[in-house]
Formats: sequence, structure tokens, C-alpha cells
Amino acid sequence: MIRKYIALLRMKYIEMLAYRLATLVWMTGAVTQPLITMVVWMNIDPSQSDAFLFYFMAVIFVERMTSAWDVWELDHEIREGTFSNYIIRPLHPIHWAIAENIVYKVLFLVILVPIWAIAALFVPALRFDVTGGQALLFLAAVLLGAALRFLLSYICGLLGFWITKVTAVYSLLEVISLFLSGRIAPLSMLPPLLQQWSVFLPFRYMIGFPIDIITKAANGHDMLQGFAIASIWMVVFIIALRWIWEAGLKKNQAVGG
Repeated sequence: MIRKYIALLRMKYIEMLAYRLATLVWMTGAVTQPLITMVVWMNIDPSQSDAFLFYFMAVIFVERMTSAWDVWELDHEIREGTFSNYIIRPLHPIHWAIAENIVYKVLFLVILVPIWAIAALFVPALRFDVTGGQALLFLAAVLLGAALRFLLSYICGLLGFWITKVTAVYSLLEVISLFLSGRIAPLSMLPPLLQQWSVFLPFRYMIGFPIDIITKAANGHDMLQGFAIASIWMVVFIIALRWIWEAGLKKNQAVGG
């Protein structure tokens, strides 16, 4: 399996280089919304400008590290029939998607970390004040968030076996996620009812939870509860993915795919 993954990673890396202009446009376009949101909040409450600056820079970093685009690719491939090329291969199609995610996120990491480090030299608000343990918990939360977001995107993409334009369904989830993941504002600024919902829904653990750790907004109890709930969602998503995959294959074979 390791040798197969090395081959997949190499293949996806070459593919990424072939579309480097599109990759660059996609990357820069994705930071626009957090930057605009940050400026809006800084104008609303100038006294918290430094906190908003750190928070939304963290949103950009975590959002890029946990981003998932597989639903759009699956929607297109299933609808056009090209997904059958992956089904007949000996390796499960999800491994191709995982390899692609790893390559692109390593690229983002290589670009974003030096930019943050250089910016922190000139902007004190961007400097970290965390222990090694908190940094490790932050990285673990980012990995967990990336897995959750990838699984949700892949599950929605597989619904393409039954639904045309499944991206419309996913777009609805993205709108909900915009508020409950912490992308539009820190979760502590949401109404109490939405804050309670965000604790039990998966969206918070895709972006807001890692940021709460790195900004020290989450205490020990919050982190323990957060990792536990995120792990439960992980199990739920894995079970759902396996069930939808097997049912989708039967559906695909039934229509002669």
C-alpha cells in the first residue's frame, strides 16, 4: 500500500504542476472571503483588531488545511460516466482522492507557513503564545477536521449515484457551515442557541475547534469534549461512507454503469 501511495502522490503532484495556474487562482480566491470578513469585524469593533487579525489568519490557514473539493469532482465524474474508470481499478477510488488532498495541502502548508512566519516578524498580533502541547493538540484537531471535511464531501459526492447535481445539496451544507464552523465569526460571538448547536454538529470541528485551541478559547474540558464529539462524527461518517459506497455500486451496476 505504501508503494501504491507513493506512486499516487507522484502522479497527483505532476497533475498539480500541469494545472499550477488554476491551483494558484483557486488558492488566492479562497482567502478573499476571510479577509473581507476580517476587515468588516475590525471596523465594527476596532478595539479587538489584533484578536480578529489573528483569528481570521488562523481561519485562512485551517480552512486551507481542511478544505475538500471531492464532491464537485465526484458529481461531474458520476454524471458523465467517467467514474466507472475508477471503479474497475483494483485500488478503491477514495485513495486517489486522499492522495490528491495530501499533495495539495502540503503545497498550501509550504506556502502558508513561511508567509505567516515572515508576517509575524512585523506584526506582533500574529505571533504565537502557546506551549508545545497546545501546538500538538492544534495539529491533531486540524488533521481531524480535514478528515471530517473530506469524508463529508466524499459522502455527498457519492450521492451522485442517485441525485443529479448533488453539489446543490452540498452548497446548502456549506452555507450552514459558514456560520457554525466559525468562518464568518468566532463561535463565541454567535447567539447562545447556535453556540449550543455548534457543539454537537460536525461543522465546528472542521475549522472553529482547532482555532479555539490555538487561541486558548477552549479549556481542558472543551478540548476533551471536542475531540470526543469529533471522533464520534468520524465513526458516523466512515460507516455512512461504506454503506453509501456499497449501495451506490449496486445502483451503478443496475443501470449498466
